[in-house]
Amino acid sequence: MNASDPLPLFTYGTLRRGEPNHCYLEGNYASCLTATLRGYERGCTVHGFSVVIPSPGAQVDGELFFLRPDAYAETMRRCDLLEDIEPGKLTGRYYRKAQIVVETTAGTFTAWAYIDPN
Repeated sequence: MNASDPLPLFTYGTLRRGEPNHCYLEGNYASCLTATLRGYERGCTVHGFSVVIPSPGAQVDGELFFLRPDAYAETMRRCDLLEDIEPGKLTGRYYRKAQIVVETTAGTFTAWAYIDPN
């Protein structure tokens, strides 16, 4: 797994459309699908940040963004910085950028998501 693998980005919090940090994605994606991440639930870190944690039988609904190739690297770099993950790293103070599998009406996709770092 490489931090620069060009995968779509699954969001479940403030990066979603209509949320305060969507400006990090706005104008930089070709399409967006409603998606479900199974085997996880939403929780909060000790710092009050929304995070997903493994939980058998649970699910998290969110959005899957297919970033434009010409904007991919810069958009992910900005999102990583927002989530306090250093360039080229997968784990930061509050989140871990992990490859997960989500379900959509268009099929199943492997994507990046910011999840619990533990």
